[in-house]
Parts: sequence; structure tokens; C-alpha cells
Amino acid sequence: MRHFLATPRAMAVAADKTKWERDADALPSARRLFGYSAMAILLLAISVFGAAVFAVFQIDDAAVGHELSRARVALTAISVETEGSEAALAVTLGTIHGFEGAHIGVTGDVASISAGEVAVPIPGTDRQLIWTPRRLGSELFMQLAPIRVITSLVFMLGIAFAMRRLYLLACELEGRRVQARALATRDALTSLGNRLAFNEGMARLLDEGMGELALLYLDLDGFKQVNDTLGHGAGDEVLRTVAERLSKLVQPVDLLVRLGGDEFVVLRGEYASRDELAQLAITIKKALAEPVQLGARALQVGVSIGIATAPADGTSGTELLEAADSALYRAKRDRTGFAMATAA
Repeated sequence: MRHFLATPRAMAVAADKTKWERDADALPSARRLFGYSAMAILLLAISVFGAAVFAVFQIDDAAVGHELSRARVALTAISVETEGSEAALAVTLGTIHGFEGAHIGVTGDVASISAGEVAVPIPGTDRQLIWTPRRLGSELFMQLAPIRVITSLVFMLGIAFAMRRLYLLACELEGRRVQARALATRDALTSLGNRLAFNEGMARLLDEGMGELALLYLDLDGFKQVNDTLGHGAGDEVLRTVAERLSKLVQPVDLLVRLGGDEFVVLRGEYASRDELAQLAITIKKALAEPVQLGARALQVGVSIGIATAPADGTSGTELLEAADSALYRAKRDRTGFAMATAA
């Protein structure tokens, strides 16, 4: 069985959580926050890269279209007089008009057109002008590549630094949240669980459908006289000593809490029999009967215990606590030390 304080959750026997507590529980963990940030950066990078590639293709298409229109105008202005002038025409178009790698081919001859080249029919002939048009988008992309790489590297380093700082901050906040939650369920004087820890542990057991569980309600005898005669400092020392002794008697899976004042509760999720609970109560009485040494003075305190079990005495934390409280009252009244809520 896992320890009851390991997983806090909303409890039916506890008061409703405050808005601050609900908001704190809803906060994502540091790892999840880091993952979300990384995904957001990746999506941003993909979108920027996609937009850049789209822009390059658009500029290339526009540049090729302009080259085709310019070639048609140039070919209209130049007349071809003889077959032998094709080479001269290609040189003229290549050097004067700037058509890179211009050469003449037969119209419709696809094999004469290499990758990256385009062709325009020469008016009045069965020939076509073939050349490699400038693709300004790709040229600009390659020329700016070094600057882009450096800029991207600086940008990514900045993003990595910022994400690392955010991750460390999220880890620190998560640690503080866990610490604050742990402190909220701890009694500041004895370091035991408090009433909130009891409510959460009880509801956890009930939610998990534990068949039988036992609640021992402890109330110190003579504690008021210690406070009245020796002061609250002595009373605090007595409570700390009681907490230490009880901690040595309970099992690791038991929940030991201080409800407040001089009242303690032991919540046991599994027990063999009522005799086991009676023996535990006797052991507790013997341990707490030992004098508490305060300097040169030894103080004697006792304890009365009320025991309730589920489902015999109740099916909720409130019902079990009330049943154990009634048994505790009978134990004090009859001076029996402990009493069961339900008679054997």
C-alpha cells in the first residue's frame, strides 16, 4: 500500500479547495511546459521555413516568366535571314540580350532541352531558342545563406537560453508548489500530518474501496494541567515527545496525524482483528505513560483512546471520527483507557 500522503486529491470530508489551490493543481509540470515550448518553437521554425521556400518559388516563377516575355520581344525584333545565322543569333542573344547559355534547337525536340532550361519558338522558323533563365529567388536565397545561417544560429541560441531559463524557473515553481503542498498537510509543531492530511488520507482509503479500516482517536489526559501550571512551552514539548513516541509505534503505511490541541489520530488501512487494535491501544497507553522529562522535572501524562472501524461504525471520515469520539468519551468516563465504538 502506498503512503496516504503520497497523492493528494479532493476529499469529500474536507472543505472545498480555495481558488488558489485549484489553480495551483491545474498548473502544468515543468517538463510539460518545456515540451509545449519546444513544440511551439518547432512549429514556428517550420512555418518560417515554409514561408521562405514558398517565397523563393514565387520569385523564381516570376523571374522565369519575365525572361520568357523578354525573349519573345527580342526574337520579334531580330529576323533570321539564313540557316547559317543560327549560331550568330545565339551569340547575339546570349551576349547582348543576356540569355545565358543560349542555343538554337529544333522546335519540339525535348531531348535538346536540359534540366533548368526553357525554350521559346523563333517566329517564322521551325527553330526554338533554348537558354537557362535566371531564377532570382534561388540566387538570392543562396547569396543570403551565410547571413541567414548566422542569424538563425544566434536566434536559436537566444531561444535555447530563454527556454532553459523558463525551464529552470518552472522547475523551481513546481518544487515550491510541492513544498507548499507538503507544508499545508503538516503540523508545524510535531511535523505529523494535520487535519487536512487526515481528510485526504481517509478519503483516499474510501475512494480506493478498502474493505476494513480502523481509526484510533487519542486524547491526552492531564495535558491541560501541564499548560496551566508550566506554560505552553512545556505543553509544546510534551506534544513533540508524544508525537515521537507514537511515530515509533505505528506501521509505515499508517497515517498518524495531530488533529489539534492534544488530539491525535492513527488511521490504519489494514488490520487482522479487533484484538490487534486493542493491543495497539494498550501499547500506546504504555508508551505514553512513561514520564516526559523536562529538565529536572518529570511530567506524567496519560491517554484515552476511542476506536472505530469501517464499515461497521461508518462509511465516511466524519462518521468514523464521530463514532471514535463517542468511544473516547466512554473511555474517559469509565476510566478504561480505551473503548471500541462497536461492542465485540
